[in-house]
Parts: sequence; C-alpha cells; structure tokens
Amino acid sequence: MTSLAHGDGQEWIATAARRGSRVFADVGWDVTGRWDLDALPGLEHCEAFLPNAEEAMRYTRTDDPRAAARALAERVPVAVVTLGEQGCCAVDGRTGQSAEVPGIPVDALDTTGAGDVFVAGFVLGSLAGWPLADRLAFAGLTSALSVQEFGGSLSAPGWPEIGAWWARVREEHTAERPGPSPETYRFLDAVLTGCPGSAPRRRALPTIGFGRAPGGPPWPSGPDPGPDPGP
Repeated sequence: MTSLAHGDGQEWIATAARRGSRVFADVGWDVTGRWDLDALPGLEHCEAFLPNAEEAMRYTRTDDPRAAARALAERVPVAVVTLGEQGCCAVDGRTGQSAEVPGIPVDALDTTGAGDVFVAGFVLGSLAGWPLADRLAFAGLTSALSVQEFGGSLSAPGWPEIGAWWARVREEHTAERPGPSPETYRFLDAVLTGCPGSAPRRRALPTIGFGRAPGGPPWPSGPDPGPDPGP
C-alpha cells in the first residue's frame, strides 16, 4: 500500500512490482492543480488505484465517478472510486468487469483514517481472491464501522465486530427496516466461520499529544493511573 504524489518518485514501487509484489495505491489532493496521471510516479506499476470521486473525476476530466473509474481502468488493472456516503464503484480493466456497492448508513463520529481502512479492507479481499463486488462490500463495511469510533486507524474493526454487525443485519432486515441488503454481504458467512457473533469492542487508545499540563493530571480525563512509570 502506498500513496502517490506528484513528483514524489518511489523507486521501490517498480522494484516491488518486478519481484511479484502487488501494489495498491491511493492519492492525496493535488495541490499543484495539474491533475495529471502521467505525473504520478509508479502508477503504471500498481495493481489497483483507489482515489475518491472528486480526485478521480479531476484526473480523468470526467463529470461522473463511474466514467472516471472506466477511464482509470485503462491505466491500471483495477480502478476503485470511493463515493462517500453513496458507497464505491470499481472496474477491472483486465476482465472488463465492473461493480458498485451502496454505502452503509451510519452515524459518523470520526472519519479520520476511514480511507485507509477502506484500502486495507480492499487489499485483504484482493489477497484472499474474492470477487470484485465482495471486495468492495468488505472495504465499505470496514470503513463504515471505523467511523463510529475515535482514533483513525485505531478504530479499524476486528473480526468479532464484523461478525456482530453481520448477525444484526441478518436478524433485523425486514421490508419495514430494509437497511443493507443481506445478499450483498452473504460472502461473510464463509469468511466468518468460527468467529463469535458478538464481542465487546476492544480499542487501543490514541495517546499522542496527551501531555502532562503543569500541575495537572497526566491524562486529559479518567482516573489517576498512578505514578508515571517513566520511559
């Protein structure tokens, strides 16, 4: 996984690709305003490129993210475009296959790192050999679960949380309460074999920036953890 940037040559990408590694890349906002795919060093060596809708349309000079995905698939084997709350779409330029998965409605608490969690979910599904639609569904699911917690990448869900979500969707899906379509996520039955259907959430706590204020507690809130153990 890498993030491409204009003029930021990453020679390791070509080396890794030659040695058989599968490289997945996203991209940040182009502060130069050029939006030139040819200026993204290493793109030609990536298996998949995963920009958001605005980035994809600017790079391809299109006004529709699905058209942008088709255009990007002429440059990379797999083009994935995230659509925010609307979900995501993708085109496999090798097979001509396309897929789109709607977003999962959630009450977002912190969207920091949601894109990174999405890419990680897509990479996992790709390495597992899942169909394109299942990879999109899994990536979107993990991203949707992550924004319901604080902490960026620390909020990425684990298998028990994914299992709990899937059990709830199957139980609650009715005509009156449609929600996410169980058919879209049916592949989880095989993936979650042996995984508990529910588990308490376990989160690492982000502590960067939690300094000790003069005369104040070592943490911003909560009980006194005791003496500072030192480095």
